[in-house]
Amino acid sequence: MKSIQAQAGFFKRSAMSLRAALSAMYMLGLIIVAPHLDAAEPAAKPQVFGGKTYEWGKLLPEQIEVCKLTGNIENGKEAFRGCRGCHKADAAGLLDGTYPRLTGQHASVVIKQVTEVRAGIRVNPKMEPFSNDHAVTPQEIADIAVYVESLQTTRENGKGSGQALARGKALYDGGNCASCHGQFGEGKASMAYPVIAAQHYGYLVREMEYIQKGIRGNSHPKMVKAIEKYTREDIEAVSDYISRMPDYRLAAQTKK
Repeated sequence: MKSIQAQAGFFKRSAMSLRAALSAMYMLGLIIVAPHLDAAEPAAKPQVFGGKTYEWGKLLPEQIEVCKLTGNIENGKEAFRGCRGCHKADAAGLLDGTYPRLTGQHASVVIKQVTEVRAGIRVNPKMEPFSNDHAVTPQEIADIAVYVESLQTTRENGKGSGQALARGKALYDGGNCASCHGQFGEGKASMAYPVIAAQHYGYLVREMEYIQKGIRGNSHPKMVKAIEKYTREDIEAVSDYISRMPDYRLAAQTKK
């Protein structure tokens, strides 16, 4: 078994305010909070996809509830059966990026995305029936999250043409991508910055376009700002570069 709150090292039991931490450190994810912090009122559903009614950093009570739980990998493997139709038995998703690769994704990221789909903040009609409260309990969300995080990337992922990798690397290293998602595309568990290394090219392209168009309802304003002037060619180049990063755990080991 693995405690979700083991990833919450960012929050020390001190006088640091939640709001100050959010404004300074949030990016594309939920910070796992310590149990003594009070839950905020549920965020209102956006009037439009990614609309201004979404208040970044306003934590949902369910997110705090799930993060207090201890996830069980074996139970998560069983609970993940309902996810296999789209994400496949090994959580590798589909090569064309219709469904993302989940192997090795931080538990905190899985929790954030599932609970925000449940709350209607991130609108995802295909995922909603499998993530709503009739399909999975908060405990099962915690179990699935640690199970997915434990999986190794095994199958080949979808990639782009490979013709603009130098451009993609320049955008990744110099365009604020690496500052949050890391040198190896490893993200940051304690901040719920997602793992993006070895993600399917098609999924990366689609989600960046959704962010630009305001369709992804839980986009961080800094992410919106970072890619707002990207051309289609920029998005394709950086997505291709990211898709060719190896599993971040293997990359880190190789460097040692």
